[in-house]
Amino acid sequence: MFEGLIEKLVDFDDDAFRNIAAIVEDVFDDLSDDPQDRAFGEALLSERKDQQDSESLAIMRPFTYGTSLSDSPYAAFPTRFSDGTRYGVWYGSLDLLTSVYETAYHFRRRITDMLTAIEEEVVSERRVFLVHVGGLLVDLRNKHHKFPKLLARADYSFTHAVGAYLYDNGQNGLLVESARHRAGINAAAFKPDILSNARHHSHLIYRWMPGDSTIRIEKTRGRLWKSVEV
Repeated sequence: MFEGLIEKLVDFDDDAFRNIAAIVEDVFDDLSDDPQDRAFGEALLSERKDQQDSESLAIMRPFTYGTSLSDSPYAAFPTRFSDGTRYGVWYGSLDLLTSVYETAYHFRRRITDMLTAIEEEVVSERRVFLVHVGGLLVDLRNKHHKFPKLLARADYSFTHAVGAYLYDNGQNGLLVESARHRAGINAAAFKPDILSNARHHSHLIYRWMPGDSTIRIEKTRGRLWKSVEV
């Protein structure tokens, strides 16, 4: 089934961007209007907060949520390389923009699945971490030419089978092109012990008006950074 697909391991040793939803409170709004003062305060708060929750938020959460309990009233959380019933997969992108394309797609999909009559702008606060990825990874880059289902937009049946095979055979994880941003590469980790040194990188804000084909991304509140087609 996977002949010609799983052929190469790469000794990966680099950082990846982990982009997750987060509630970001503006705790300095009544202290100073000076952008430099606010930037210093936000940096200090982020540094202290990182010491407490970076590992749990940026590394462990997908492994915790990646399996469903047999007596749970909730459905599994399927992702590209896991059906969510036996193991979790951690996903990171090798550049910031790819992480934005990946998460913007899922942000809009979740909102439209949950709410059928949205009329107001939907806003998502995001927190981006850098996480070190170190270990042997299965290299699936450029394999989508022969195996196009690696980058399927919605049908994950093939990639679920690939992920289960690699997980059952004790592989650390894989590298593969992004299905949402073809110029980008994603890392998928099956084991948390290849991930370390999670630290805060930036905050982002996603804004989407129902019916629009784009999501507006801000690095600074009220200032457009990128518009992403979804």
